[in-house]
Amino acid sequence: MRYKLPLTGVALLLSANGWALPAETAFYSVEKIDVYAEGASYGAYPSAISVDGTFIGTYSMKSYLSIDVDLGLPFTFNRDCQYDTGFCEFAFYGSKTAGHLSYYNAAQVWRNAQSDAQDSLYSSYMMANIVVDDSDTGQQLPYDADSTGSTDVKVTDVIIDSNNDQFVVGYSSAPYYYDSDSYERDFVRRAFIKDQNSGAVTSLLPDFDTNGGFSSAYKIKEVTFNNVTKTFVVGASSVSYAQDSPEYFNNCYFSDTSDEISTINELVNCPGFDTQAWAWEVTGLSDTTQDISGFALATQWLDDNADNNSSNVTYSASALDINAAGIAVGVSTFEYASSSATGGRQRAIIMTPSTDNMPSGFGDGSYDAPTELTEAAREIESAGDQGDTLYNTWAIAITDTNTVLGNREYNVPQAVNKATEFFVYDIDQDSISFPLKDKKVLSTEQDGESSAKTGANSRAYDINESGFIVGKADDYDQTHSVNGGSPRSQSAFLYNSNTDKSWFINDLICSEDGDGIVTSPYYKIRSARVINDNGTVLAEGLEYPTDTDYYNETNATEIMLKLTRNSAVSSPDFSPNCWDSALLKGVDSSYERQGAASFWLWIFALPVLLVRRFIK
Repeated sequence: MRYKLPLTGVALLLSANGWALPAETAFYSVEKIDVYAEGASYGAYPSAISVDGTFIGTYSMKSYLSIDVDLGLPFTFNRDCQYDTGFCEFAFYGSKTAGHLSYYNAAQVWRNAQSDAQDSLYSSYMMANIVVDDSDTGQQLPYDADSTGSTDVKVTDVIIDSNNDQFVVGYSSAPYYYDSDSYERDFVRRAFIKDQNSGAVTSLLPDFDTNGGFSSAYKIKEVTFNNVTKTFVVGASSVSYAQDSPEYFNNCYFSDTSDEISTINELVNCPGFDTQAWAWEVTGLSDTTQDISGFALATQWLDDNADNNSSNVTYSASALDINAAGIAVGVSTFEYASSSATGGRQRAIIMTPSTDNMPSGFGDGSYDAPTELTEAAREIESAGDQGDTLYNTWAIAITDTNTVLGNREYNVPQAVNKATEFFVYDIDQDSISFPLKDKKVLSTEQDGESSAKTGANSRAYDINESGFIVGKADDYDQTHSVNGGSPRSQSAFLYNSNTDKSWFINDLICSEDGDGIVTSPYYKIRSARVINDNGTVLAEGLEYPTDTDYYNETNATEIMLKLTRNSAVSSPDFSPNCWDSALLKGVDSSYERQGAASFWLWIFALPVLLVRRFIK
């Protein structure tokens, strides 16, 4: 005879015999990475990780600024603020209320600090750290030998090369020193590579070095050509003054303090030089401080402009990544408006080595004109007038299989938002996709397909060789008007370009015990910045001390997280559902209220988001 036992009976039987359901592991195990940066009020933010996950680069900031801001990359600052006037003024001027962390501590103060530095010793606004084996090794001061704290430093990449040597790349300003009647510095930015083992720092020199010139380093990569492997750092180098005049340089760094910088448009003069995409060979570099000169990865900017003698705008081009075959990607300027008051626009570019120019090697003279990635403007407008609709496009990364990752941002509202959306371009197939165009990342609380959400935001930061992409996107319930209103809250996402599936990383960090109890940490992960080929992710966000603080978004602490793949979980789809946890069940209604947050609610919340991180 066959017996049927109801599910309730099964549960009772399991309970009576002391049995439990198998525990479920989160897709990611989470580890906080602590660093201390003297003078920093915001961060730390992740910028780089080695393949084995043991070698990490970070940066922190003194001022309340966009964590993406870079004076060498105009697309990080050249678009007008689209939010409510109060928000835009807050971001530029900071709070005028004493006691708020952002009290007189925003973009205006940061910019005017550059001008005022000649009269008083400059205080660093950007600090960099290296973490080795989860231990903070201290701030990076490649040129600040006296540790005066007067340099701005950012680590942009790290590598453990084929010889097992550790190298750090990035950029730094020169320290200020007192010269007769004022404080001076030798250069405003210089790219560097540092041997982590010996501490030796090598300068990566700019081509045009008047007033010290300007160079940035963004990626380091081993490149193989004709069976010869060499190591290159790619970035940008100054090649001239705009219009062969130091006016732009002076306007960017030394504006008259009696007429302080009063609008963000003052930044259109930055970085004070015309820059071109550049590379420096660092093969076999070891314990040496010898300076290195590089070579151009592009012979001109866009518009067939090779010398910028007929334009009123600053021309900026940078290489942001390079793959093992030597194909580089980045961004270059075209003159959308001829007025120096509005500046140029930027477009994603691909720089491919010409085999005709390098029969036996790879280096200077290997590259010709860049190719604009016009597919990034697909379905927008014709190439002749796309500047009306798209403000900037840029290519941020490239894999060894020739997949390009980039972003584009609109100049006109898409319904209620001037959206940013990422793209994936296959060079070999000449095909492009916009995975989250007018589409939301679904939380695991939701079922079915995401409905069309015109103007949804999605910004990608990195891609690994397996096709996994990380970035940030609008929270699943954020649909309110942005243009002329308040920002939408955003969360970190993971996207698989092979399956066209996406997940919020916040949904992939919960565990379930044998009794079916799901536990969620008190984290809100805002953006994922880096992913290595092992799938390890570096992200930044907020941590709350209690569930009440989590619900009300109060008493937050900025954190940086290392998210390591759990090999026992084959897919993000099999991670426990965080929305089954008591924490997220309680916060669901709070998310709904946040979706319709008013301007003033956001203003009151901002000081909470700007709480200083005190550690160590």
